[in-house]
Parts: sequence; C-alpha cells; structure tokens
Amino acid sequence: MRVLMISLDRGLLGGGAGSGDVLERHKKYANLAGELDVIVFSGLQYSQQNPAANLRVIPTRSSKFSHYHKAVELGLALNKEQAYDLLVTQEFTAPSGMRLKKILGVPWIVNIHSMFFTAGWLGFNLIYWYLLFLIKRAIKHADGFRVNNQDIRDKLISWRIQKPILIQPTPIDIEKFKISSFRFKNSDSRLRVLYVGRLAAEKNIGLLIRSFKNIKGDFILQIVGKGGEEPELRRLAADDKRIEFLGVKSLSELPPIFRAADIFVLPSNTESFGQVLLQAAAAGCAIIATDTPGARAILGNPESGVLIPVGSQKHLEKALADFLSKRFEREYWSQKAKEMADKYDAAAGLDRTIMFWKEIAKT
Repeated sequence: MRVLMISLDRGLLGGGAGSGDVLERHKKYANLAGELDVIVFSGLQYSQQNPAANLRVIPTRSSKFSHYHKAVELGLALNKEQAYDLLVTQEFTAPSGMRLKKILGVPWIVNIHSMFFTAGWLGFNLIYWYLLFLIKRAIKHADGFRVNNQDIRDKLISWRIQKPILIQPTPIDIEKFKISSFRFKNSDSRLRVLYVGRLAAEKNIGLLIRSFKNIKGDFILQIVGKGGEEPELRRLAADDKRIEFLGVKSLSELPPIFRAADIFVLPSNTESFGQVLLQAAAAGCAIIATDTPGARAILGNPESGVLIPVGSQKHLEKALADFLSKRFEREYWSQKAKEMADKYDAAAGLDRTIMFWKEIAKT
C-alpha cells in the first residue's frame, strides 16, 4: 500500500526534542503499510529527509499562508511518480486533503489529535475562526477518522458525520521510561514534583506553581519544556527557590528525569491525549491531572491517577498536599499508574491503525 500523509510535525524533519520518537513511529507505519511519503508544513530552512527506503519526508518550504497550496502541489507531483492508495492528514491540514481527494479520487482519513473545535485556541483571531470553518467543511468529505478519545468521536457524530471512526490514541513507545523494578525512594530523600510539556497558556502551569508555593516543606518542583509563557512563569516562581526550570530535554534525556520524580502533574485546560501521562506512569510516578478528555481516557478506566476539576487550585493543592504528606497514598497511586503502563501495548495500537488504513483504502 502506498500512502501519502500531510502533517504539521516538523520533528519528522529532525532537530526537535521529540524527533526521535515521532520518526521511529513513522518508520513503523511505513514498514507495516509498504510505502509512506509525508509532506510537512514547514519553512525554507528545511530540506527533504529519507529516513528509510520506504519513507520520505518532504517539507513544503513555504510561508504560513501558502502551506496548504504548496502541499497540494507537492502531493500532485508525487502522485505522478506512482498513484497513492490512501491519503492521511491531520485535522489542521485537512483543507489540503480535501483538495487532493477531489482531484485524485483517493480514499482519505483524517487524524484528529486535538480538541480543535474548542474555543481556547480561537480567541478573537478572525483567521483562526476562518481556519476552523475550512476544517469543518473539509472533513465532511473524508472517508474515515482516527481520533484520540471518545469525546472527539462524539463531537464528530454531533456534526452528523457517519463515516467510520477509529478511537486509537497515537501509539508511543514507553519502554525506555519504565523502571526495572517497582521500588520507592527512601523516606529521607526530597520528594520531586514534575511537569513536562510546552510552556503555553493552555497548559496552565501557573496553576501548578501557585499550588506548589502554598505547600510548605522541603520539596522540589521541576518544570521541563519551553514556550511563550516561560518569562511569566519564571516571574511567578522567582520567590520560591524550590522551583527549577530545566529547559528543553531530548527524548533520551527524559527517562531518568521521569524516573527520579515521585509525582507528575498535568494541569492543562485542554488535553486530547497527553502522552506524558503514559511516560510518567511507566516511570512509576503518582499522577495528578485535570479532568480533560485526554487525561480521562488514560487515567479514568480503570482509575490510574487522581483527576481534578479543570482550573481548580483548591483541588490541585489538596491532591498535591496529600501525595507529598501521605506516603501510603503516594505509593498506592504510583502502583496503579505503573500497572496501567505495563498493560499499554504500542504495537497493538500501530496494528489497529494500519488495519484501519487498509479497510478505508480497501487494499
């Protein structure tokens, strides 16, 4: 099967902290499918990569306002080499997918990773609202959907979309994060609270910092990542020497950081999947997360972590204080998280994804 994918993930072009993981996943997609070409929305600084004989990654090398047109142009040129059996796009690249489907008549799957239909990212930006209109119009022409959670599936159904929908979170490799044996830290070591992710407004890291500052004790809060909110977050944390900003870490640097942590907190306002929760669970962290669709899908059935209301400092402070002061409770939730991670099967997720591709492509 010959597959064309259109993506936003510049990690496929190398250089990003998480590029190793995303590249390895797409190599597996290519091996299971046969051949995979990926067009990535990107600027002039990127060049084509050929990570494997059956995997090519082609940058659009275009400006923000011409990505969609350039992706269609590249897709048509690549199809002339040999016709594709299937087209796969993300929700935000769907307008290009709709155009290619109409021209080539190829079956089309849309991967919906985010809660793109929520108002959080739209704000008062008219361009974003117009993009939402284009995406909603485009995806109605798709032949199938892969979504990260039940909430996204329900939303598509509410839009009267009646095409096949596979609920399959993005398969990720968590083996390197797993602790070799389940053992807890000595009671005299400083307990570590960890956050890993983008320092963006929707991640609401300020909520975590404010909650942590209100809890007295010889604890450490480590924040890994970068983003536009970093200056404000550093100002918020400046008067508490227990809070450390570690910057961006590569995929190879993250496992020991996770394994050294006792508690992981994901305070996001919105989260469609949250792969860091699986990484934290594999490392044996007790987990606190806001009750977003993504966190609920991972931690809620069976209960593998403590879910709190979105934006509630009161609930976060209580959960964090309980974990920091009550060893039994912390160890109980660490064990529950690790049990969940031990059952997670990335290979099965890859297989389900490829079977869905073949079903839609009818190959």
